[in-house]
Amino acid sequence: MNLSHLTNENLITLNGNLETKEEIIDYLIDRLYADGNITSKEAFKKAVMYRESLTPTGIDQGLAIPHGKDESVKEAAFAVMTLQNPVSAWESVVEGNEVKYVFLLAIPAVDEEGTQMKLLAEMMQKMSNETYTKALYAAKTTKEFLERLDDDANKNTTQVHDQSIVAVTACAAGIAHTYMAAEALIKAGEKMGVSVYVEKQGANGIEDRHTSELLKNADAAIFAVDVAVKEEERFAHLPTVKTKVSAPLKDAKGIIEKALEKAKQSEKGEYVEQEEEAPETFVATVKSSVLTGISHVVPLIVAGGMISALCIIFARLFGFTELLNTEGTWLYLIKNMGGGLLSTLMVPVLSAYMAYSIAEKPAFASGFAAGLCANMVNGGFLLGMLGGIIVGYATRYVKKYIPAKGTFA
Repeated sequence: MNLSHLTNENLITLNGNLETKEEIIDYLIDRLYADGNITSKEAFKKAVMYRESLTPTGIDQGLAIPHGKDESVKEAAFAVMTLQNPVSAWESVVEGNEVKYVFLLAIPAVDEEGTQMKLLAEMMQKMSNETYTKALYAAKTTKEFLERLDDDANKNTTQVHDQSIVAVTACAAGIAHTYMAAEALIKAGEKMGVSVYVEKQGANGIEDRHTSELLKNADAAIFAVDVAVKEEERFAHLPTVKTKVSAPLKDAKGIIEKALEKAKQSEKGEYVEQEEEAPETFVATVKSSVLTGISHVVPLIVAGGMISALCIIFARLFGFTELLNTEGTWLYLIKNMGGGLLSTLMVPVLSAYMAYSIAEKPAFASGFAAGLCANMVNGGFLLGMLGGIIVGYATRYVKKYIPAKGTFA
């Protein structure tokens, strides 16, 4: 994604002298309105401030990325302001962040191409690279700033040292902390004379996947994650340190030291070469997705059966059989929840995880919606499975081809 395609010189303001968050947001909304990107300043501001009320949009190292998703947005765009004086009263994910660089994102309400996630991921990947940001913020003119937005961040350039660590970073959203933690570990490793190679597992799937050579030669592994690590078996031979994804932002050096110490105390296992798998056939992919979906449906079936059984046992033990069989009573409703509500969720869950198995995270919500639609037309498991397969393959196609051909590639 080229960031410069979503902004222009009219939307870039350097060395602004505004002092509060609301003043800055109002100013940037005015720029977007004047440039024709939004149709209503009031509606868009409402969307932005609603987003502000959910979680902090201040990040770290002086950066803030407020954003709004609304019907008043005609096309995706962002406005930028660099500040003469930092704003300390901007809620941020990292304490003490004094905001000096603000990127206000405007996203259409219907975001079929996933521009919001792509844009946030691209920004976080670039803005967490100190070399990139230094060059960008040193721009003297708006034209120069615009041109430098698309500079290559060169995130994978790591000096080779005698000791090496492979790391995985992954946050729940898969955007901000994933890239910030990766950059923090790489920078700390360079200062310590340790090569740190980071694989990001986030909104865009697995980025910078570790090669067999890196995994084989590494001394230790670091998992800075808030979610499960994908394909964790690749790291089974290595001494491993696991921590929260935010931890490297506070003490990356300490985490690396802990990993190296563990490498000294623990014997490294033998690396098992991962076989290169041939692309799965359609039948194999569908089979795998069905098994994935079923594995996540089974707990719902068990839960529903247990609730119904417990209600029956409770009624017999305490003489509540009549209560259990009387429509509208609390015990009757609880029993029906086990047999009805949970069974209603089975098809959407099946469809969601089938789609997820085929195209990973981007397909999950759409797969769930396909399952709900199957329920609404009484299509049952068969239609839900078909919906999961269609959504999975459609999402896989969009991920593979649309970014390369579309406006925001």
